[in-house]
Amino acid sequence: MDLDIASVDPRALALGLLEAAPDAVLVVRPGGIIALANRMAEKMFGYDRSELIGASVDMLVPAAARDRHAAHRAGYEASPKLRGMSDNMDLVGIRKNGAEVPVDIALSTVDTPAGRLVLAIVRDVSRRRELEHALEHASTHDTLTDLHNRAYLDARRRELDARGDTVGVLLVDIDGLKAANDRNGHKAGDQLLRRCAVVLRGAAPEGATVARLGGDEFAIMLPGADAAAVDAAIARLRAELDHHNEMARGPALSFSVGGAVTERRGGTAQALRLADRRMYDDKRSRGVGRAR
Repeated sequence: MDLDIASVDPRALALGLLEAAPDAVLVVRPGGIIALANRMAEKMFGYDRSELIGASVDMLVPAAARDRHAAHRAGYEASPKLRGMSDNMDLVGIRKNGAEVPVDIALSTVDTPAGRLVLAIVRDVSRRRELEHALEHASTHDTLTDLHNRAYLDARRRELDARGDTVGVLLVDIDGLKAANDRNGHKAGDQLLRRCAVVLRGAAPEGATVARLGGDEFAIMLPGADAAAVDAAIARLRAELDHHNEMARGPALSFSVGGAVTERRGGTAQALRLADRRMYDDKRSRGVGRAR
C-alpha cells in the first residue's frame, strides 16, 4: 500500500528526519541562540540537548575564534545566502570537554514570524582530514624510514635555489647493505636502513631536511650553512653513529659521508655532485667497497 504523504504529520516527519540525519543539525534563532538540536549534535559536541537549546551557538566555536564567528554570524543573518558543504573550508568546532573537531558546515535560512532562523548542518570531517594528511605525508615521505623522500628534497632544493640561500648538503651511503641483504635477507637490510634513519634524525640540526634518496643513499640539507657548519654536521653525525652502535644490539652500523656547500646562487645541484664525490672518497679511504 502506497503511503499517503498528505496524511503524515509534517512536524513528526520533520523531527524524524532530523533525528535520522547523519550530521549534526542546529536551528539557530536571531542572536545566535540554539532553538533545536538533533541527536548527532549531542554526540558531536558532547552536550545534552538540554544544554544546547537556549545556549549561544558561539560556545561551539573555539574561544579564540568566537568574536570573529559572532561577526560572521551577524553578517549572515543580515544578508544570507545558501552555502553548501565545501572541501576548502578550514573550520573547527569545540566539544564540551575542550577537544577540537574539524568540521564542514552547510547553511540556509527560514523566515518565520518570530524572525529569521538559520539552519546549520555540521559535518565531522575528522576522518577526511586524517586521510588527506596521510596522503600528503605519503607523497613527501619514504615509506620504509619515514624520512622525507627524493621528491620532497628536490622541491626543497629548488625553493632554496630560488631564494639564493647558501645551502650545505651531506650525502650518506650505508656500507654493506647489499651484503647484508644477500647474507641475511631483505628484512635485515631494511633494519639497517631504519637504523640509519634514526642516526640521521638524531644528528640533524634544527631546520635541516633529512631524506632518503633511494636504495642505500640518504641526504641532509642544511639551509644557511657554510663550510664550517657542514664539517660540524659531519662530526656530529659520526658521534651520533658511534653512540648508536654502543647502545644498539646486533651488528654495527657503518656508512660513508661527504659534504659540500653551495658556492654560488642556486648551486645546490653542484654542491650535491661535490658531496657525492667526497662520499666516495670517504668510502675508498676506509677501504669500503660498494657492491651492488
